[in-house]
Amino acid sequence: MNDQNSTTRPKNDTIPDPSVNKSMMLQRFMQSEHNIEHPTYDSELSFYHLVSSGNFEAVKHYDYLDVDAVERGILSDNPLQNLKYHAVVTIAMICRFCIEDGMEESISYNLSDYYIKRLDNASDQRTIREIYYKACVDYAERMSRIQKYKSMSIYCVKAVDYVNNHLHERIQAADVAAYVGLERAYFSRLFHKEMEVTPSQYIRDKKIQTAKSMLMYSDYSCSEISQYLAFSDGSHFALTFRKVTGETPDNFRKKNYRKHWTR
Repeated sequence: MNDQNSTTRPKNDTIPDPSVNKSMMLQRFMQSEHNIEHPTYDSELSFYHLVSSGNFEAVKHYDYLDVDAVERGILSDNPLQNLKYHAVVTIAMICRFCIEDGMEESISYNLSDYYIKRLDNASDQRTIREIYYKACVDYAERMSRIQKYKSMSIYCVKAVDYVNNHLHERIQAADVAAYVGLERAYFSRLFHKEMEVTPSQYIRDKKIQTAKSMLMYSDYSCSEISQYLAFSDGSHFALTFRKVTGETPDNFRKKNYRKHWTR
């Protein structure tokens, strides 16, 4: 019996198409006339690894972040489309490098889809550059947290998980220390050394981070959010929120409520 695939495979599929070769030669000639050279393979890999290693400060100042540099080559005669193509290719590559270095596949792919969709809807070069820059730095910052999490002791990993799973309760540093099985003073020193904040500061910041999300994307009142996150009362919640963010919960909601959901 004949292989079904063999009957549908084009003849001479290993022979290069002469028209393609001719076009490539012409493009190469035009690039040489304008002194256009693609970045080296090593420079591309260097940038991808820089992002996936979580070095976001270096990423912000890396030459490869210049998405519309003429050296990147011409993928379209339309300048806007050319810029989009370069940004999409880079984000797609970064997505896969970050998966290799520890980011969850679903998170990395969804992040890539999110930024590429925004690029697709962009109508001017400035917006494309801003989206591209944000995507590269966002990936790098997320990878920085992932790498940091990898280097944490088992005690701090358990502590972080405990806090994240009990944000709706009143949490004290002593509660977390007891959960991970360490004496409170020793646990606090260890946590501060690895996380660069005290356990109490981490608990506070995570609660306020959740409150910000609820103010932006839900219809819960400030009082209800305060109760949900187990603050002693609304005044304590407002005071803590302002201390962390620099503004009141009401002002934050007025400026940010569902702003990402409307055009």
